[in-house]
Parts: sequence; C-alpha cells; structure tokens
Amino acid sequence: MKAIFLDLVGTLVKGKSMEPFEGAVERFNSLKSKKRICIITNNTTDTPETLKEKLEKAGFDLDGVVLLSPLTVLKEVLKGVKGKIYCIGSDAVISTIRDAGKEISEDADAVVIGLDLSLTYEKLTRATNLILNGAEFIGLHSNRLFLMEPGRVGPSVGATLSFLEYATSKRPRIIGKPEKEFYRTGLYLLGVEPEDVVVVGDDPISEVSAPQSIGMRAIFVKSGKYRECPDFAKPYRIYDSFMDIDWDNL
Repeated sequence: MKAIFLDLVGTLVKGKSMEPFEGAVERFNSLKSKKRICIITNNTTDTPETLKEKLEKAGFDLDGVVLLSPLTVLKEVLKGVKGKIYCIGSDAVISTIRDAGKEISEDADAVVIGLDLSLTYEKLTRATNLILNGAEFIGLHSNRLFLMEPGRVGPSVGATLSFLEYATSKRPRIIGKPEKEFYRTGLYLLGVEPEDVVVVGDDPISEVSAPQSIGMRAIFVKSGKYRECPDFAKPYRIYDSFMDIDWDNL
C-alpha cells in the first residue's frame, strides 16, 4: 500500500461544519508521515482552496496532500464546453464557473448541477427547459445523501439529478464520485496504480463499489451516512471509524 484515498465528511469530519471526529486530526497527521494521501470529497459548497483553509484551521497538516473535489475536475471539463452556463449550486460552483472564463446565464448552452441549499421549483423548471432544448447536462456528483451533522442527513445532488433526469429523459454527465474518471484523476495526481491504494469512506456506492470496480481496495467506516454496510457492497474491511483502522495489519 503506497497511498490512501480518504473521504472527508463522515470519515474525517462530522459534517458541513468541518468539525473533526475526536482523534481524527492526530491519526491523519501521523498517517500522512508514512503514506501519500488524497482527500476525496464531493463537497461543492466550498472551493478546494476554501476547504483547505478550513481543514488546516482545524489542525490537519495538508502539506503534500492532494485535495480532490468535483470543482477541481469542473475547471477542466468546462474547457470543452461552449457557450453560457446555467447553474444550480453554491457560490463556490458559481465562482469556479466564472474563474473558468464562462458566463452564467438563464439562457444557456449547458446546465451544471451541484448542491443548492436554496433550491426552488423555479430553478428546476429553468434547468428542465434548457435540457429539453438541448443544453448539455452536467452533474457534479450523484450522491443520494449528504451528512449535514451527526445523525441528520439531507438529499444531495443525486436527488436533484434524478428529478431532472426523470423530467427530461436525459442522463447527466457526472464528474465527481462515484465516477471512475474521478478516481483515475486522483491516481494520476498521486502517480500510483489502483492496486497500490486503499480507499476509506462511509458511502457504500461512492467509496466502496466504485473504487473497487477499478482495482482499488476499500474500507467502509460506520461513522457517517450509513451505520451498516449494505449487502451489495463488498468492502475489503469494515471498521467503526477511521480512528479504529489497524493500518499495520491490512
């Protein structure tokens, strides 16, 4: 094992507040001195730069750590998208689109969907009509749920995408977890092969089934959205939390 891909919310931190689980900072910083680490997150409400600042403020040593989010990939994807963009998402998504040199408009050639905590029916209606009229349909990820705080989840980007997919009969292009290309981007950035990596996360689809489909090993932790691992997922190991993982005996 040369590298570790670590999910963020539900694995290292408790929720959107970015409050670390007890002992997570110390365990992470110790592990970082021994293995290469890529933090993988479907967070679309913070830019990677803002997220890095929050984590460092919480005590995580991110020197040399790769932080991979859908917004990292979006910048590259938008290079191949022509015309204006309609966005359902956070200020972080909007700023990423503008930083990529794209104009945001209600009359657009592409629709980008992220997590929008002020989602309205009018926004969904606008996106529906644009997609039906031929706009490119891009989803930042397809998670069903996100961990708002310990014991409380909310519908995530995948729920919004399902609404639009059902309404339009059009399938979105997904660029975050659980897409294989997202994981391959992380492998490229770390310069490692799938068999050299262990993925740790709390989502049986995004962090177990998906990475294992390309030859990575996956550890499921019960500290996040799901308290038990569903039968369809077959993780390499299961632990109560990131802090309980026995790294010497994997």
